[in-house]
Amino acid sequence: MTPPATDQAPGRASFFDRLTDRQMTMLVIVTGLLLYIPFAGSYGLWDPWETHYSEVARQMTKRGDFISLWWPGSPRDVEVFWSKPALTFWLMSIGMHIAGIGLPGGSPSEMAIGNRAEWAVRVPFCLMGVLAMWAVYLVVARFVSRRAGFLSAIVMATCPMFSLVVRQAMTDMAFVGPMAMALALGMLALLDDRDELLPRRGQGWKSWPHHPIFYTTLVVFVVLTVPQLIINSIQLKVKIPWGGREQLMFGAVFMIPYYLGFLAFIWLAARARYRAPLYLYLAAMMCGLAVLAKGLAGLGLPVIIFVAYLAFTWSWARLKRAQLLPAILVALVALGVVAAPWHHAMIARHGWAFWNELFGDNHWRRMVLGRHGDRGSFEYFLRELGYAILPWVAIAPAALATMVMRKAPDARRQAIYWLGAIWFVAGYAVVSMSMTKFHHYVLPAIPGLAIVIGCFLDDLVERRDARKGLVVALVGLPLLGVVLQDLVTAKNASQHFLWLFSYDYVHSPQGRPWPPQLDFTTPLLAFGAAFAVLTLALGSKKLLRSASLGLCGAAVLFTWFLLDVFMRQVAPYWSQKDAIATFYKHRRSRDEKLVAYQMYWRGETFYSKNEIYEGPMEDRTVFDMETADEKMVEWFGNHRGNRVFFIYERGRQGHLQGLLPAETRASFQILYDTNNKFSVAQADL
Repeated sequence: MTPPATDQAPGRASFFDRLTDRQMTMLVIVTGLLLYIPFAGSYGLWDPWETHYSEVARQMTKRGDFISLWWPGSPRDVEVFWSKPALTFWLMSIGMHIAGIGLPGGSPSEMAIGNRAEWAVRVPFCLMGVLAMWAVYLVVARFVSRRAGFLSAIVMATCPMFSLVVRQAMTDMAFVGPMAMALALGMLALLDDRDELLPRRGQGWKSWPHHPIFYTTLVVFVVLTVPQLIINSIQLKVKIPWGGREQLMFGAVFMIPYYLGFLAFIWLAARARYRAPLYLYLAAMMCGLAVLAKGLAGLGLPVIIFVAYLAFTWSWARLKRAQLLPAILVALVALGVVAAPWHHAMIARHGWAFWNELFGDNHWRRMVLGRHGDRGSFEYFLRELGYAILPWVAIAPAALATMVMRKAPDARRQAIYWLGAIWFVAGYAVVSMSMTKFHHYVLPAIPGLAIVIGCFLDDLVERRDARKGLVVALVGLPLLGVVLQDLVTAKNASQHFLWLFSYDYVHSPQGRPWPPQLDFTTPLLAFGAAFAVLTLALGSKKLLRSASLGLCGAAVLFTWFLLDVFMRQVAPYWSQKDAIATFYKHRRSRDEKLVAYQMYWRGETFYSKNEIYEGPMEDRTVFDMETADEKMVEWFGNHRGNRVFFIYERGRQGHLQGLLPAETRASFQILYDTNNKFSVAQADL
């Protein structure tokens, strides 16, 4: 293999080449941690989705049930939650256990007062974002250059859609992080030609590869499977008809196929003689994690991208080397033992209704028939990508065109160029074919585009190709201008960033009323001017290298602005956290109840630890749907003489006051109305 060229003089190594592999890995990981972790828990959770998923995780933590997913809190729904698999909720529950919140017997106000809840549920997804950064760096640095790998990781990490979703407690990053690592490891298995035999220990069939990659494979496999098998074996108990009566069957019986699969994989993995099969096994485990996060897309999307790459490059022959073909079958065993036990346990406990809900309604119907969400055709995501990949939108068109047509001097470097383009195009095409669409559905395609842009910038610097940099500026600056114009034409235009992760636009196509004190026009114009100047500087041979580094630096600063300035200032107007914290700060005893009137957001459920719904029917204070008014008036009659608090959507305030007993209406007092949708008030019954 021809070593990657650099822009340095002969005999002088670049900064990235002067570091060891371990130091470079740490540089990428620490960069991601510093970008995402600080202030991650400093603002409230978002409706919809963050509080929806966090409440499921809180139920898991409270009940100590790590199989079933529970979602009580509204008369609209049954109390189970079957629309997503378990990984997201496991991660958040682990965070809650570490933070010491959500456990049985905790304070009713612990979710709303302080910030432990936000830290507990968001940090796991920050770590998943860092995993994706490492994956992109790993595959690009191995076959192109360390600088290209680092640039690709930075491009992806600073795309607004990616960084904003990293900071959200929702399923998507738990899917994209493992998926990115699966594709990176799959490409290592396919392209890494280091086919020397691994050293072994032991004799005959009792021998095993004595190499770090083998031990890493075992450790990852054990960590991903053993806790599941133990939990399912202990917590799963099912009564089945047997001999004319019901017989209790324990989970250990249901898990027998996975015990055998576990042992079979260990034995088969020990038969590996090369690195490539072990990379493939790790990739399969990552796909298993992605399935546990997002369902069939966790396996389907990486397989589609990988097969599309093999078909486009016609690299099928590479599967014949280094035990790869038989390793595919072993990888399926690893995938099954990671992904299947939880699904099996859920079917055993809840029957096929669970399967029909998860895969029938939330997979097939969303993909083919359409469900709650947007509709659109192939161009649906184009506009959102303008905001989603700022400032890299100015470089993306030229990068895609160039890297697809560019003939690299090394075949494996060329393979990575094509991988990035195929990853992006295939990911974009798959989500475009879905009948149901949300803006963030295009997220899995962004790592591929980041690889293309990172490799393109590396190629510009390596070749000092100012002419191509000028083409980038001529093509990209008008596009950048259009996006920036959209973002600064009005104070509320910056809500486009919120819509990259929240589907509030489904309910409010023009957006919620924008707080007049929130005006981000000046910083957005300043960042836009910096992006434009740095993009234009790519057309100067003398400034090209500095401009590339400057763009990365400006993108990092812009990400800091979005995550730690914009989001922290906007959150009080969107999150229910401060509203419900106001209730807990004002109430004097647990006899003073919080009434949720015509609410179906789940912030009111999570931040109140579901006090409003759990318990005897007559004590529930959730009043929703058609009979809400009659039931609430009846509840008022049964609780005269008490002080009561209300959380409601602001537009319903007049109607709510009218339902109070006439002599109590004068006591109605608004306690919190900072939020642009929800208010908290009190009244003396």
